Amino acid sequence: MIQGVLKFNLWLLFTFTFITSCTSKLPERPIIQYSFQNLTLEQVLSEEVSWSKPEEMKYNFGYWKRFVWVKFELVNPAETPSQYILDIESPWVDEVVIAWKIHDTVESKVYKGTDSHELKEIPHRNPVFSIELSPNEKRSIYLKISNVGILSAPLRIWTRNTFFDRVERDYIANGIYFGIIIALLLYNLLIFVSVKEKAYLFYCLYLTTLLINYGLLGGFFKQLLMPETYLNVKPYLNTSVNASLLFVGLFSLTFLNLKSLNPKLDRLILGSAVTIGVYSCFSFLIPYHWMEISFIYTFPYFLLLLVSSGIYSYLKGVKSSLFFVSAWVTLFVGVIVDSLTKASILPTTTFGRYGVQIGTAFEVILFSLALGRRLRFLLEENLSTQNQLSAIRKDFEIARRIQMRILPGELPKSEHVSSIISYLPLYDIGGDFYDYFDSNENELGIVIADVTGHGVSAALDSSTVKIAFRNAKSFMHSPKELMTEMNRFLCTSLHARFVSAAYFYFDFDQMKLSFSSAGNPPLILIRDLEIQSVECPGLLLAVNPAFIYDQKEVLLKKGDRLLIFTDGLYENLKPNEDLYSILYPEILPLVGFAQNEFHQKLLGRLAAIRTVLKDDITFISLDIV
Repeated sequence: MIQGVLKFNLWLLFTFTFITSCTSKLPERPIIQYSFQNLTLEQVLSEEVSWSKPEEMKYNFGYWKRFVWVKFELVNPAETPSQYILDIESPWVDEVVIAWKIHDTVESKVYKGTDSHELKEIPHRNPVFSIELSPNEKRSIYLKISNVGILSAPLRIWTRNTFFDRVERDYIANGIYFGIIIALLLYNLLIFVSVKEKAYLFYCLYLTTLLINYGLLGGFFKQLLMPETYLNVKPYLNTSVNASLLFVGLFSLTFLNLKSLNPKLDRLILGSAVTIGVYSCFSFLIPYHWMEISFIYTFPYFLLLLVSSGIYSYLKGVKSSLFFVSAWVTLFVGVIVDSLTKASILPTTTFGRYGVQIGTAFEVILFSLALGRRLRFLLEENLSTQNQLSAIRKDFEIARRIQMRILPGELPKSEHVSSIISYLPLYDIGGDFYDYFDSNENELGIVIADVTGHGVSAALDSSTVKIAFRNAKSFMHSPKELMTEMNRFLCTSLHARFVSAAYFYFDFDQMKLSFSSAGNPPLILIRDLEIQSVECPGLLLAVNPAFIYDQKEVLLKKGDRLLIFTDGLYENLKPNEDLYSILYPEILPLVGFAQNEFHQKLLGRLAAIRTVLKDDITFISLDIV
């Protein structure tokens, strides 16, 4: 689809070039004489003027002149009266005074660029004048053209029929130009909506300002959108042109990836673009002449900066920068030819007249090619990322299954105890761990542990905790010795990782529980509808191999409910509150419920006040029966 849009726009561009080339061959430009003397109309008509030698292609007088007097001869070779149209192809000109003498009578007309009511002979974006000549008449035409900024007066003399034929061709050509920009604008805007890539947004803003620039510069805004207004478009034009540089600068930064390639160059372009953008806001305060002169220096500086940045980016491996550089070179050639033509250094030709339009059209098409390549790269990168994510998900699923095999699904069935286990990892797999020993129906050993961290690395280290627990089986009857043995093993097996853990040994012959803790939350005992907690302080495992652990004992009775859990059950629920003030109010209303309902409702109540799950949760409830 990208290639289709660009091919269509290239076809439009070649059509534009062909039509403008055909249009320029219709009439000959008059041979003129000019003068910069500050004279009145009467003095000019009385020939008190030092005219230049006759010039055929001299229609542009540079940036420093404020007005020019022009003289040319208009001849009607026909044997019948003829109507001619004088077209001055400078929509932005401030004022034109046209005059001639018929016998001893002076006729004159005035066009003012800020007053659209002055001249309504022929509706057109350029200043145009209708002149009627008698059969075989030869008439001297005098013009005073005044303008602040570029003083340009490309004149054409048309017969009435050829003029309207030319107008039709001209609007077709400019319609094609606007069509190219609008098509690329809408297309890239749709892409931006889809991919949310900043480069596309800045490019769309740049295309928008290009439309405004040429709409103002070509007289289309005033003719088609605001025909009845008294409007000087020049301040708006300066604002729009400088905004174009701002947006194309921001587009270049995101497109060339300079922030990572060369932060200093990135800051230089950003600073220059923002400075130009701020400067454009003062277009209504600074004299237009100086704004235009400053642009003569600003544009080449910024263009060379962006071209050199594009070359630098290309050398650093951003291959799509080649289109970027080519686009700027194309625009540079068009602008230079246009500027040299307006400065009267080059003769007025089709490419000279339409250099900026042709240059910008090729530029935006090349930018779109570059963005199309960037989009393809992003899609390929996204596909590659999706494949990698898919592979990672498969690995996670395999790791989850392995961990589920490491963790027992439930505790062994016993006539002395009923158990429910909930294991809720933060990710697909977690760092919590639990396991048990059972040598006969009258004893049971349960370990619960929490490896610092989350995800795959913590899960792998939890496997090491399982090994440490199984290796210490000979100490299953002595919780403090079992914890001490696990600690020694883990101090040599884990690196920069610690483990909170607790081991609980149930002796149902004596109805006694012994347990030892290494930084695990306290045991909660619910007996006769009352809540108690039993703590056994101890240092985290894998910190100090010489640490000796203590143990606590609790006499059991039928109907007791024991809650064993890791700190993920209550942490991050209520800031600045301890375990008891968080859990007790949630447990108390549920103490009379059956085990399964109690277990599920407690998890539900805690989940209701938990905004974000930030840790693995292991929760074991045991009822003595």
